Amino acid sequence: MTVKYKDSIEYKALQRIKKIRGNVVLRQDLTDLGSYRQVSRVFKKLVDGNKVVKIGAGIYAKASFSETLNKPLVQGTFGQVCKEALTRKGVEWEPGTAEQEYNAGLSTQVPARTVVRLKSRFRGTLSDGRRKLIIEKQINAR
Repeated sequence: MTVKYKDSIEYKALQRIKKIRGNVVLRQDLTDLGSYRQVSRVFKKLVDGNKVVKIGAGIYAKASFSETLNKPLVQGTFGQVCKEALTRKGVEWEPGTAEQEYNAGLSTQVPARTVVRLKSRFRGTLSDGRRKLIIEKQINAR
């Protein structure tokens, strides 16, 4: 993705995204760059340019392009990105039962899917197209 002018919103958005420490980019990170529609267009260009992957409503993850799969992949693991996104959104969570048992040494089965138990309300879904964050016991808040 080439940017023509350093004064453009696309260029400023790319620079801001590079400065973000984690792998999650929220829509609120770029709202001061322009209007709602301008920011939406920037995110659409970034998704089309394989710079970010949309994982939820207003939640994006930094991406790296995989030439073997011929598609963009989130940087880091999907589980890490989901947990970081929940934390950045201010949602309280804890690992799922299977992960807690594995970490405590009570089980030798490695959890294959990303499962979390929410402690505060979150009514969204997080997915990257083929994987989805699973909320334990279908409970969205306690």
